[in-house]
Amino acid sequence: MSVFRSQRVDTWDICSRDLVSRHSRFRLRRYARSPFIYVRELAQGKQVREFSLGPLEHANAADVEKVRDLCLEGHRSGQWPAHCLGKPTTQVESWSALTEACVTDIERRIRKEGSRVHAINDLRLRIARFRDPVDPQHLLRWFLELDPVTSLKSFNRRIETLSQIQRSGLLDLAAVLERLRAMRPKGAAEKIRKASSMRVRVIPSDDDLQHWLDRLEPFHQWVFGCIATYGLRPHELWHAEGIDPQGWISIPGDMKTKTGEHFAPAVPEAWVERYGLRENWDQFHDQLNGRWKVRFADVSGVKIAVNNVAVSNALYKEFQRKGLQKLWAPVADGEGMDWVRPYDLRHAYAIRCATSEETADEFDDDMACWMGHGLDVHRRIYLRWLSSSRRKESLQRRRSGGGTAANRIQPFEPPSVVPSPSAALPEGITPELLEMAMKLKAAGLG
Repeated sequence: MSVFRSQRVDTWDICSRDLVSRHSRFRLRRYARSPFIYVRELAQGKQVREFSLGPLEHANAADVEKVRDLCLEGHRSGQWPAHCLGKPTTQVESWSALTEACVTDIERRIRKEGSRVHAINDLRLRIARFRDPVDPQHLLRWFLELDPVTSLKSFNRRIETLSQIQRSGLLDLAAVLERLRAMRPKGAAEKIRKASSMRVRVIPSDDDLQHWLDRLEPFHQWVFGCIATYGLRPHELWHAEGIDPQGWISIPGDMKTKTGEHFAPAVPEAWVERYGLRENWDQFHDQLNGRWKVRFADVSGVKIAVNNVAVSNALYKEFQRKGLQKLWAPVADGEGMDWVRPYDLRHAYAIRCATSEETADEFDDDMACWMGHGLDVHRRIYLRWLSSSRRKESLQRRRSGGGTAANRIQPFEPPSVVPSPSAALPEGITPELLEMAMKLKAAGLG
């Protein structure tokens, strides 16, 4: 009996110390009044909940080792394994404890900072200040402050915050989430809401944009020139792999950027040379990455860029921090003027591709590929800001073949008089081909 007890104590101590040394979120606990193993969950060094793993017993060395392994599995994944036994016996005692536990859980599960920032802000800046005790109805009242028709974007963000609390396992919000999701507008109301809530873009004319770029100092001229010339999402410039001799830029995928790998031509081509985009690539691309560093996290052996939103926002802040002169232009839908944000330059590229003579022979799906999104997104979101007059002009140019690509390739017209045998034929035209063309023309088929 004493030998068995010694073995039990040693196994428990070894496993408990192992979890402590690894700073595991989940720890072992036992009580004299119960034969079962309990697990404590910690956040910021404080206990947020405790649950029993009965019928697993702390007197059984194999059970203790099994629970130790489950604790490590839960620590790695950021939440208690869903396939395991375990029912909470105590709930979180305060909103502050709940929020910190949820933030810890979110930071372990969601590595991209931009994908978790709204939920964390809601938790720390709003929910943590609720009056105790913790009650799901308090969250419901907080949500009902918003009208889902007029404030659906904020409404959906709060639903996402509740979903993260639900995923943490600290509070059962299934009924609240079901009610809130049912309140979202549907059908025609949803279409009207989407149209009215979409941010109106500011699309500068090419002449105004060029004049603004001409006045920037070299580094900012190169940065905003790249975004404007290739229609980049601002964060893509940090990850871009260079501009080839034909003037095309390469944007990688591999979890570095928002979408998969894609390639884009310069529109207009002249801006590549005008702003030294290819010539100064190494110098300014290194300077960009040195000034605002992209951070990566390893997730299951894959490197993921986690702060793309932050580095993109750094460009917005340049207008306040560095006092860059803003480019002002008419809003695309309605009256008035506004300043052109870095992301507006991407929208301007889409409009330019749809109206420029350089791309008049291209299809919308090609342009969508250049920008790294689907055809539906291209037409519904980006070409929405194409005015009726410019859309009509673009369609007429395409129908008449007025693009510069068409002008570079002239169809072969056989001469009305057959040249003498000694006359030089155009390059690529053989006597047999010339004879065939003359016969077709004579027959009225040429």
